[in-house]
Amino acid sequence: MLYAVLALKECGVDLDGKVTLLLVPDEETGGARGSALLAEQGILGRNGVGMLLAEPTSGVVWNANRGAISLRVRVFGKSAHAGLQHQGENAFERMVYVAERLQELKREVEQRTTRPNIGAGQARNSILMLGGQSGGGTNFNVVPETCWFTVDRRVNPEENLADEKARLIEVLNACQRQGIALEWEVLQEGDSAAYPEEDTAGQALARAIQEVTGAQARFELCPGLLEARFYAAQGVPSYAYGPGLLAVAHGPHEYVDLRRVIECASIYALTVMSVL
Repeated sequence: MLYAVLALKECGVDLDGKVTLLLVPDEETGGARGSALLAEQGILGRNGVGMLLAEPTSGVVWNANRGAISLRVRVFGKSAHAGLQHQGENAFERMVYVAERLQELKREVEQRTTRPNIGAGQARNSILMLGGQSGGGTNFNVVPETCWFTVDRRVNPEENLADEKARLIEVLNACQRQGIALEWEVLQEGDSAAYPEEDTAGQALARAIQEVTGAQARFELCPGLLEARFYAAQGVPSYAYGPGLLAVAHGPHEYVDLRRVIECASIYALTVMSVL
């Protein structure tokens, strides 16, 4: 994106508008200290006619993303030696019960599907994942006093984040009413977003992709959260397209082909020229 802005400047392109480049922290952990803060201050996307995000999109355009609500659930019991386990209260066994109640919800929500295009190897089903992280106990011969696990609910654009969060919390509340001592904290929360590929900015991006790469642009749903959601919430058409492969993102051998960096810089510049 820096190269694209520099190219526009060096080529003396006369734009009827302004290009703003935002570099924000906290993008991978909810955006509270980045884009969300700028949105609260009325700075983010102000008077914007389009937004581009440089995610590693594997050659496609993401014009939609799933929402997410992620929790850490902590279940409490009472410690005791294994030989006197009747004097304790097993937090692990209680945690298993809570997880089973959430599995009932999981079976229901994962019957739902989304309409946008999806990538190869992805699924249209809504997502509820249990136990991405878990832990507890102090030793093999001690009744565990505390156990915990995470819940990651990924919401399709057709679903309502507030409603789905409420359903998760109600399962936990119901367990509490049955006498299970537990608490939870929200690790991340972000809404889904979707923008039609027919929008002016989307079509400008599609034309630039075809001009530079010779391939027709394909629009798909991003399987995770995107910063684009903050702009979409303000009515700014928002799209992600960038060099790199999602399959290697966040992995030990992540890389980006520099030829794709050059291509994407050209695509960004041409998109700006078309829109402005």
